Amino acid sequence: MTALLRRVLIAGVLTGLAATGPLPAQAKAIESGAWTAAPNLLDGHVGHTATLLNDGRVLIAGGTDVHGVATSRCELFDPKANRWIRAGNMIRARAAHAATLLADGNVLVSGGQTGLSIFPIQVLSNAEIYHPAINSWTAVAAMHAPRRMHSSIRLHDGRVLVVGGTNVAPGSPLAAAQQEQAEIYHPQLDRWLIAGTGLAPLSGEAATLMPDGSVLVTGGSSDSGFATTGAELFDPGTNRWPPTTWPMATPRYGHTATLLPDGKVLLVGGYTTQQQQVSGGVIYPVSELLTTSEMFDLRGNTGIRVGYSIIPRFEHSATLLSNGTVLVVGSAYASDADSQIFDPKNTEQWVSTGMPMDRYLHTATVLSDGRVLVAGGFGVGSPPTTWMFSAVPGRSAQSGYPLVLLAAGLLLALMIAISVVATSGRLARRPAATIRHDDSTWIDS
Repeated sequence: MTALLRRVLIAGVLTGLAATGPLPAQAKAIESGAWTAAPNLLDGHVGHTATLLNDGRVLIAGGTDVHGVATSRCELFDPKANRWIRAGNMIRARAAHAATLLADGNVLVSGGQTGLSIFPIQVLSNAEIYHPAINSWTAVAAMHAPRRMHSSIRLHDGRVLVVGGTNVAPGSPLAAAQQEQAEIYHPQLDRWLIAGTGLAPLSGEAATLMPDGSVLVTGGSSDSGFATTGAELFDPGTNRWPPTTWPMATPRYGHTATLLPDGKVLLVGGYTTQQQQVSGGVIYPVSELLTTSEMFDLRGNTGIRVGYSIIPRFEHSATLLSNGTVLVVGSAYASDADSQIFDPKNTEQWVSTGMPMDRYLHTATVLSDGRVLVAGGFGVGSPPTTWMFSAVPGRSAQSGYPLVLLAAGLLLALMIAISVVATSGRLARRPAATIRHDDSTWIDS
Protein backbone atom coordinates (compact mmCIF):
# COMPACT_ATOMS: atom_id res chain seq x y z
CA MET A 1 0.00 0.00 0.00
CA THR A 2 1.47 3.37 -0.98
CA ALA A 3 2.04 6.08 1.56
CA LEU A 4 -0.54 8.22 -0.26
CA LEU A 5 -3.17 5.48 -0.21
CA ARG A 6 -2.47 4.73 3.45
CA ARG A 7 -2.81 8.39 4.37
CA VAL A 8 -6.01 8.74 2.37
CA LEU A 9 -7.50 5.65 4.00
CA ILE A 10 -6.60 6.95 7.44
CA ALA A 11 -8.18 10.29 6.62
CA GLY A 12 -11.26 8.51 5.30
CA VAL A 13 -11.58 6.33 8.39
CA LEU A 14 -11.28 9.35 10.67
CA THR A 15 -13.88 11.16 8.59
CA GLY A 16 -16.21 8.17 8.79
CA LEU A 17 -15.80 7.86 12.54
CA ALA A 18 -16.42 11.56 12.90
CA ALA A 19 -19.68 11.07 11.05
CA THR A 20 -20.76 8.34 13.51
CA GLY A 21 -19.66 10.21 16.63
CA PRO A 22 -16.92 9.69 19.22
CA LEU A 23 -15.51 6.29 20.00
CA PRO A 24 -17.39 4.48 22.80
CA ALA A 25 -14.15 4.02 24.77
CA GLN A 26 -14.18 7.74 25.52
CA ALA A 27 -17.32 7.25 27.68
CA LYS A 28 -18.28 10.90 27.33
CA ALA A 29 -21.12 12.29 29.40
CA ILE A 30 -23.39 12.85 26.39
CA GLU A 31 -23.52 9.10 25.79
CA SER A 32 -25.35 8.50 29.06
CA GLY A 33 -28.25 10.89 28.53
CA ALA A 34 -29.22 14.53 28.97
CA TRP A 35 -30.34 16.83 31.78
CA THR A 36 -32.91 19.60 31.46
CA ALA A 37 -34.18 22.01 34.09
CA ALA A 38 -37.78 21.35 35.17
CA PRO A 39 -40.20 23.84 36.77
CA ASN A 40 -39.49 24.72 40.39
CA LEU A 41 -41.56 23.20 43.17
CA LEU A 42 -44.20 25.43 44.70
CA ASP A 43 -42.47 24.94 48.07
CA GLY A 44 -39.06 23.68 49.11
CA HIS A 45 -39.08 20.01 50.19
CA VAL A 46 -36.39 18.04 52.05
CA GLY A 47 -36.78 14.48 53.32
CA HIS A 48 -40.09 14.19 51.45
CA THR A 49 -41.57 11.35 49.39
CA ALA A 50 -42.41 11.18 45.68
CA THR A 51 -44.93 8.69 44.32
CA LEU A 52 -45.83 8.04 40.68
CA LEU A 53 -49.62 7.87 40.43
CA ASN A 54 -51.53 5.68 37.99
CA ASP A 55 -52.43 8.71 35.86
CA GLY A 56 -48.74 9.58 35.36
CA ARG A 57 -48.59 12.49 37.80
CA VAL A 58 -46.10 12.58 40.69
CA LEU A 59 -47.21 13.27 44.28
CA ILE A 60 -44.68 15.11 46.46
CA ALA A 61 -45.69 14.75 50.11
CA GLY A 62 -44.38 16.53 53.19
CA GLY A 63 -40.74 16.79 54.19
CA THR A 64 -39.28 19.92 55.73
CA ASP A 65 -38.37 23.43 54.67
CA VAL A 66 -34.75 24.64 54.59
CA HIS A 67 -34.89 25.22 58.37
CA GLY A 68 -35.79 21.61 59.13
CA VAL A 69 -39.40 22.28 60.12
CA ALA A 70 -41.77 19.55 58.95
CA THR A 71 -44.61 20.45 56.61
CA SER A 72 -47.91 18.86 55.65
CA ARG A 73 -47.94 20.54 52.24
CA CYS A 74 -48.14 18.43 49.11
CA GLU A 75 -48.04 19.08 45.38
CA LEU A 76 -48.50 17.27 42.09
CA PHE A 77 -46.32 17.34 38.98
CA ASP A 78 -48.13 16.92 35.67
CA PRO A 79 -45.61 15.78 33.01
CA LYS A 80 -48.04 16.54 30.17
CA ALA A 81 -48.53 20.16 31.24
CA ASN A 82 -45.00 20.39 32.68
CA ARG A 83 -46.18 22.18 35.81
CA TRP A 84 -46.77 21.79 39.54
CA ILE A 85 -50.17 22.20 41.16
CA ARG A 86 -51.28 22.19 44.78
CA ALA A 87 -52.45 18.93 46.28
CA GLY A 88 -54.42 18.47 49.48
CA ASN A 89 -52.37 18.84 52.66
CA MET A 90 -51.60 15.79 54.80
CA ILE A 91 -53.35 15.51 58.14
CA ARG A 92 -50.01 15.50 59.96
CA ALA A 93 -46.81 17.35 59.09
CA ARG A 94 -44.01 14.81 58.67
CA ALA A 95 -40.58 14.19 57.16
CA ALA A 96 -38.40 11.09 56.70
CA HIS A 97 -41.59 9.06 56.25
CA ALA A 98 -42.45 6.36 53.69
CA ALA A 99 -45.02 6.41 50.88
CA THR A 100 -46.37 3.47 48.88
CA LEU A 101 -48.79 3.32 45.94
CA LEU A 102 -51.60 0.92 46.79
CA ALA A 103 -53.28 -1.46 44.35
CA ASP A 104 -56.35 0.80 44.15
CA GLY A 105 -54.28 3.82 43.11
CA ASN A 106 -54.29 5.53 46.51
CA VAL A 107 -51.09 6.33 48.43
CA LEU A 108 -50.26 5.08 51.93
CA VAL A 109 -47.97 7.34 54.00
CA SER A 110 -46.56 5.97 57.26
CA GLY A 111 -44.44 7.20 60.14
CA GLY A 112 -41.76 9.85 59.85
CA GLN A 113 -40.77 12.61 62.27
CA THR A 114 -41.77 16.15 63.12
CA GLY A 115 -38.56 17.77 61.86
CA LEU A 116 -34.98 17.19 60.79
CA SER A 117 -32.89 19.77 62.64
CA ILE A 118 -35.22 21.23 65.27
CA PHE A 119 -35.81 19.94 68.78
CA PRO A 120 -37.66 18.33 70.33
CA ILE A 121 -38.37 15.87 67.51
CA GLN A 122 -41.12 13.29 67.75
CA VAL A 123 -41.04 10.03 65.81
CA LEU A 124 -44.47 9.08 64.45
CA SER A 125 -46.42 5.84 64.23
CA ASN A 126 -49.57 7.21 62.59
CA ALA A 127 -50.48 6.70 58.94
CA GLU A 128 -52.79 8.22 56.36
CA ILE A 129 -53.94 7.63 52.78
CA TYR A 130 -54.09 10.08 49.87
CA HIS A 131 -57.00 9.70 47.42
CA PRO A 132 -56.08 11.22 44.02
CA ALA A 133 -59.67 11.07 42.80
CA ILE A 134 -60.86 13.52 45.47
CA ASN A 135 -57.46 15.15 46.27
CA SER A 136 -57.75 14.56 50.00
CA TRP A 137 -56.29 12.51 52.88
CA THR A 138 -57.89 10.20 55.42
CA ALA A 139 -56.38 8.81 58.63
CA VAL A 140 -55.91 5.04 58.90
CA ALA A 141 -54.72 2.67 61.62
CA ALA A 142 -51.38 3.47 63.21
CA MET A 143 -48.36 1.16 63.11
CA HIS A 144 -47.36 -0.85 66.16
CA ALA A 145 -44.13 1.12 66.54
CA PRO A 146 -43.00 4.66 65.67
CA ARG A 147 -40.65 4.64 62.67
CA ARG A 148 -38.57 7.08 60.67
CA MET A 149 -36.29 6.42 57.67
CA HIS A 150 -37.96 3.03 57.20
CA SER A 151 -38.74 1.02 54.04
CA SER A 152 -42.25 0.45 52.71
CA ILE A 153 -42.97 -2.01 49.88
CA ARG A 154 -46.24 -3.14 48.28
CA LEU A 155 -46.30 -6.91 47.97
CA HIS A 156 -47.77 -8.75 45.00
CA ASP A 157 -50.95 -9.53 46.97
CA GLY A 158 -51.58 -5.82 47.70
CA ARG A 159 -50.42 -5.77 51.32
CA VAL A 160 -47.70 -3.32 52.36
CA LEU A 161 -44.56 -4.48 54.19
CA VAL A 162 -42.82 -1.94 56.45
CA VAL A 163 -39.29 -2.76 57.55
CA GLY A 164 -36.82 -1.20 59.98
CA GLY A 165 -36.33 2.43 60.71
CA THR A 166 -35.70 3.77 64.20
CA ASN A 167 -38.11 4.88 66.88
CA VAL A 168 -35.97 7.57 68.49
CA ALA A 169 -35.15 11.04 67.25
CA PRO A 170 -31.76 11.71 65.62
CA GLY A 171 -29.14 12.86 68.11
CA SER A 172 -30.94 11.28 71.05
CA PRO A 173 -28.58 10.04 73.79
CA LEU A 174 -30.77 6.97 74.28
CA ALA A 175 -30.28 3.75 72.37
CA ALA A 176 -33.07 2.75 70.01
CA ALA A 177 -35.71 0.77 71.85
CA GLN A 178 -36.30 -2.81 70.82
CA GLN A 179 -39.18 -3.02 68.38
CA GLU A 180 -40.72 -5.43 65.99
CA GLN A 181 -38.66 -4.82 62.86
CA ALA A 182 -41.38 -5.52 60.30
CA GLU A 183 -45.13 -5.26 60.05
CA ILE A 184 -47.72 -5.52 57.30
CA TYR A 185 -50.63 -3.23 56.48
CA HIS A 186 -53.82 -4.84 55.16
CA PRO A 187 -55.71 -2.15 53.17
CA GLN A 188 -59.01 -4.07 53.19
CA LEU A 189 -58.90 -4.57 56.96
CA ASP A 190 -57.18 -1.29 57.83
CA ARG A 191 -54.96 -3.21 60.21
CA TRP A 192 -51.23 -3.60 60.86
CA LEU A 193 -50.00 -7.09 61.72
CA ILE A 194 -46.54 -8.18 62.81
CA ALA A 195 -44.65 -9.64 59.84
CA GLY A 196 -43.23 -12.79 61.35
CA THR A 197 -40.12 -13.09 63.45
CA GLY A 198 -36.45 -13.69 62.77
CA LEU A 199 -35.34 -10.26 61.56
CA ALA A 200 -32.75 -8.67 63.84
CA PRO A 201 -33.39 -5.11 65.12
CA LEU A 202 -31.67 -2.99 62.49
CA SER A 203 -31.78 0.52 61.11
CA GLY A 204 -30.46 1.93 57.84
CA GLU A 205 -31.07 -1.32 55.97
CA ALA A 206 -32.38 -1.42 52.39
CA ALA A 207 -35.38 -3.44 51.24
CA THR A 208 -35.94 -4.66 47.67
CA LEU A 209 -38.98 -6.37 46.14
CA MET A 210 -37.69 -9.34 44.16
CA PRO A 211 -39.29 -10.71 40.95
CA ASP A 212 -40.72 -13.74 42.78
CA GLY A 213 -42.54 -11.53 45.30
CA SER A 214 -40.14 -12.02 48.20
CA VAL A 215 -38.42 -9.05 49.85
CA LEU A 216 -34.65 -8.89 50.26
CA VAL A 217 -33.34 -6.83 53.18
CA THR A 218 -29.62 -6.02 53.01
CA GLY A 219 -27.24 -4.62 55.61
CA GLY A 220 -28.22 -2.24 58.36
CA SER A 221 -26.86 -0.97 61.66
CA SER A 222 -27.34 -3.12 64.75
CA ASP A 223 -28.59 -1.77 68.08
CA SER A 224 -24.93 -1.52 69.13
CA GLY A 225 -24.14 0.69 66.11
CA PHE A 226 -22.17 -1.78 63.99
CA ALA A 227 -22.81 -2.22 60.26
CA THR A 228 -23.79 -5.73 59.24
CA THR A 229 -23.23 -7.95 56.21
CA GLY A 230 -26.52 -9.75 56.70
CA ALA A 231 -29.05 -10.34 53.94
CA GLU A 232 -32.50 -11.50 55.01
CA LEU A 233 -35.42 -12.66 52.88
CA PHE A 234 -39.11 -12.26 53.67
CA ASP A 235 -41.48 -14.89 52.32
CA PRO A 236 -45.01 -13.39 52.00
CA GLY A 237 -46.51 -16.86 51.56
CA THR A 238 -45.41 -18.06 54.99
CA ASN A 239 -45.12 -14.62 56.61
CA ARG A 240 -41.66 -15.57 57.87
CA TRP A 241 -38.02 -14.53 57.68
CA PRO A 242 -36.20 -17.82 57.06
CA PRO A 243 -32.64 -17.89 58.46
CA THR A 244 -29.92 -17.20 55.89
CA THR A 245 -26.13 -17.22 55.72
CA TRP A 246 -25.64 -14.91 52.74
CA PRO A 247 -23.06 -12.29 53.71
CA MET A 248 -22.58 -9.17 51.67
CA ALA A 249 -19.07 -8.30 50.51
CA THR A 250 -18.93 -5.21 52.78
CA PRO A 251 -20.77 -4.38 56.02
CA ARG A 252 -22.89 -1.31 55.27
CA TYR A 253 -25.93 0.71 56.26
CA GLY A 254 -27.60 3.81 54.83
CA HIS A 255 -27.04 2.46 51.32
CA THR A 256 -29.38 2.18 48.35
CA ALA A 257 -30.48 -1.11 46.77
CA THR A 258 -31.61 -1.25 43.13
CA LEU A 259 -33.03 -4.32 41.41
CA LEU A 260 -31.30 -4.84 38.05
CA PRO A 261 -32.95 -6.42 34.96
CA ASP A 262 -31.02 -9.68 35.45
CA GLY A 263 -32.34 -10.16 38.99
CA LYS A 264 -29.20 -9.00 40.80
CA VAL A 265 -29.34 -6.15 43.32
CA LEU A 266 -26.92 -3.21 43.17
CA LEU A 267 -25.90 -1.79 46.56
CA VAL A 268 -24.36 1.69 46.52
CA GLY A 269 -22.63 3.73 49.20
CA GLY A 270 -23.63 4.14 52.81
CA TYR A 271 -21.48 3.63 55.89
CA THR A 272 -19.35 0.79 57.14
CA THR A 273 -17.90 0.47 60.65
CA GLN A 274 -14.62 -0.56 62.20
CA GLN A 275 -14.09 -1.72 65.76
CA GLN A 276 -12.18 0.51 68.14
CA GLN A 277 -11.33 -0.45 71.69
CA VAL A 278 -10.99 2.05 74.54
CA SER A 279 -9.90 1.69 78.13
CA GLY A 280 -11.91 -0.78 80.12
CA GLY A 281 -12.24 -3.18 77.20
CA VAL A 282 -15.23 -1.38 75.69
CA ILE A 283 -15.50 -1.77 71.91
CA TYR A 284 -17.42 0.81 69.97
CA PRO A 285 -18.00 1.39 66.23
CA VAL A 286 -16.14 3.95 64.14
CA SER A 287 -18.10 4.84 61.02
CA GLU A 288 -16.48 5.23 57.60
CA LEU A 289 -18.20 6.51 54.44
CA LEU A 290 -18.10 4.13 51.50
CA THR A 291 -17.20 4.80 47.87
CA THR A 292 -17.65 1.11 47.08
CA SER A 293 -20.56 -0.73 45.55
CA GLU A 294 -21.46 -4.37 45.15
CA MET A 295 -23.92 -6.58 43.34
CA PHE A 296 -25.82 -9.17 45.35
CA ASP A 297 -26.97 -12.26 43.48
CA LEU A 298 -29.79 -13.91 45.37
CA ARG A 299 -29.59 -16.99 43.16
CA GLY A 300 -25.92 -17.51 43.93
CA ASN A 301 -26.20 -16.14 47.46
CA THR A 302 -23.12 -14.01 46.94
CA GLY A 303 -22.06 -10.40 47.26
CA ILE A 304 -19.53 -9.28 44.66
CA ARG A 305 -17.68 -5.97 44.81
CA VAL A 306 -17.86 -3.82 41.69
CA GLY A 307 -16.20 -0.61 40.51
CA TYR A 308 -15.60 2.42 42.71
CA SER A 309 -17.76 5.48 42.16
CA ILE A 310 -15.00 7.65 43.73
CA ILE A 311 -17.69 9.73 45.48
CA PRO A 312 -18.76 8.85 49.05
CA ARG A 313 -22.52 8.39 48.83
CA PHE A 314 -25.03 8.77 51.66
CA GLU A 315 -28.66 9.90 51.52
CA HIS A 316 -28.37 9.74 47.75
CA SER A 317 -30.69 8.19 45.16
CA ALA A 318 -30.11 5.27 42.78
CA THR A 319 -32.65 4.82 39.99
CA LEU A 320 -32.98 2.07 37.38
CA LEU A 321 -33.27 3.57 33.89
CA SER A 322 -35.15 2.18 30.90
CA ASN A 323 -31.90 1.10 29.22
CA GLY A 324 -30.87 -1.08 32.17
CA THR A 325 -28.32 1.29 33.71
CA VAL A 326 -28.57 2.99 37.11
CA LEU A 327 -28.55 6.76 37.70
CA VAL A 328 -26.94 7.77 41.02
CA VAL A 329 -27.48 11.35 42.24
CA GLY A 330 -26.39 13.34 45.27
CA SER A 331 -24.48 12.83 48.51
CA ALA A 332 -24.76 14.21 52.02
CA TYR A 333 -20.98 14.41 52.33
CA ALA A 334 -19.78 15.50 48.90
CA SER A 335 -20.79 18.99 47.86
CA ASP A 336 -21.52 19.18 44.12
CA ALA A 337 -21.26 15.40 43.81
CA ASP A 338 -21.19 14.35 40.19
CA SER A 339 -24.25 12.47 38.97
CA GLN A 340 -23.10 9.13 37.59
CA ILE A 341 -24.28 6.15 35.60
CA PHE A 342 -23.54 2.55 36.60
CA ASP A 343 -23.66 0.04 33.76
CA PRO A 344 -24.09 -3.62 34.83
CA LYS A 345 -22.34 -4.61 31.58
CA ASN A 346 -19.26 -2.60 32.53
CA THR A 347 -18.86 -2.86 36.29
CA GLU A 348 -15.37 -1.35 36.42
CA GLN A 349 -16.30 2.20 35.40
CA TRP A 350 -18.81 4.83 36.43
CA VAL A 351 -19.79 7.31 33.74
CA SER A 352 -20.37 10.99 34.42
CA THR A 353 -23.63 12.52 33.25
CA GLY A 354 -22.01 15.95 33.28
CA MET A 355 -24.29 17.28 36.04
CA PRO A 356 -22.82 17.83 39.54
CA MET A 357 -25.52 18.32 42.18
CA ASP A 358 -25.33 19.63 45.70
CA ARG A 359 -28.33 17.78 47.10
CA TYR A 360 -29.35 14.93 49.38
CA LEU A 361 -32.55 13.71 51.00
CA HIS A 362 -34.14 14.37 47.60
CA THR A 363 -36.29 12.10 45.46
CA ALA A 364 -35.78 10.58 42.02
CA THR A 365 -38.89 9.27 40.26
CA VAL A 366 -39.13 7.39 36.97
CA LEU A 367 -42.00 8.86 34.93
CA SER A 368 -44.25 6.88 32.61
CA ASP A 369 -42.19 7.97 29.59
CA GLY A 370 -38.90 6.79 31.18
CA ARG A 371 -37.55 10.20 32.20
CA VAL A 372 -36.35 10.68 35.79
CA LEU A 373 -37.63 13.59 37.87
CA VAL A 374 -35.14 14.67 40.58
CA ALA A 375 -36.83 16.95 43.10
CA GLY A 376 -35.89 18.92 46.20
CA GLY A 377 -33.43 17.91 48.92
CA PHE A 378 -30.86 19.70 51.05
CA GLY A 379 -28.14 21.67 49.25
CA VAL A 380 -27.46 25.19 48.09
CA GLY A 381 -30.59 26.21 46.18
CA SER A 382 -31.83 22.61 45.97
CA PRO A 383 -35.06 22.46 48.08
CA PRO A 384 -37.32 24.17 45.47
CA THR A 385 -35.55 22.97 42.31
CA THR A 386 -36.17 20.01 40.02
CA TRP A 387 -34.27 18.45 37.13
CA MET A 388 -35.23 15.95 34.43
CA PHE A 389 -32.87 13.24 33.18
CA SER A 390 -33.48 11.44 29.88
CA ALA A 391 -31.48 8.29 29.21
CA VAL A 392 -30.35 7.35 25.71
CA PRO A 393 -32.95 4.79 24.50
CA GLY A 394 -31.62 1.30 23.85
CA ARG A 395 -28.04 2.15 24.71
CA SER A 396 -26.17 1.39 27.89
CA ALA A 397 -23.71 3.95 29.14
CA GLN A 398 -20.71 2.07 27.74
CA SER A 399 -22.21 0.28 24.74
CA GLY A 400 -21.18 3.04 22.33
CA TYR A 401 -22.85 3.60 19.02
CA PRO A 402 -24.94 1.01 17.16
CA LEU A 403 -23.05 -1.19 14.74
CA VAL A 404 -25.10 0.07 11.84
CA LEU A 405 -23.71 3.57 12.33
CA LEU A 406 -20.18 2.25 12.62
CA ALA A 407 -20.61 0.24 9.42
CA ALA A 408 -21.98 3.29 7.65
CA GLY A 409 -18.98 5.29 8.77
CA LEU A 410 -16.50 2.70 7.53
CA LEU A 411 -18.31 2.49 4.18
CA LEU A 412 -18.13 6.25 3.87
CA ALA A 413 -14.42 6.09 4.67
CA LEU A 414 -13.79 3.52 1.94
CA MET A 415 -15.73 5.53 -0.64
CA ILE A 416 -13.73 8.67 0.21
CA ALA A 417 -10.46 6.79 -0.02
CA ILE A 418 -11.24 5.22 -3.43
CA SER A 419 -12.51 8.49 -4.82
CA VAL A 420 -9.46 10.52 -3.79
CA VAL A 421 -6.91 7.95 -4.91
CA ALA A 422 -8.64 7.35 -8.24
CA THR A 423 -8.66 11.02 -9.11
CA SER A 424 -4.97 11.32 -8.27
CA GLY A 425 -4.04 9.00 -11.17
CA ARG A 426 -1.44 7.23 -9.04
CA LEU A 427 -2.73 3.66 -9.00
CA ALA A 428 0.14 2.31 -11.12
CA ARG A 429 1.85 -0.73 -9.64
CA ARG A 430 5.13 -0.28 -7.87
CA PRO A 431 7.57 -2.80 -6.44
CA ALA A 432 6.81 -3.83 -2.90
CA ALA A 433 8.59 -1.52 -0.49
CA THR A 434 10.43 -2.62 2.61
CA ILE A 435 8.64 -1.51 5.78
CA ARG A 436 10.85 0.98 7.51
CA HIS A 437 11.06 1.37 11.25
CA ASP A 438 9.41 4.76 11.07
CA ASP A 439 6.44 3.31 9.22
CA SER A 440 5.75 0.65 11.87
CA THR A 441 5.93 2.89 14.95
CA TRP A 442 2.79 3.94 16.91
CA ILE A 443 2.84 7.48 18.20
CA ASP A 444 0.63 9.16 20.76
CA SER A 445 -1.80 11.66 19.36
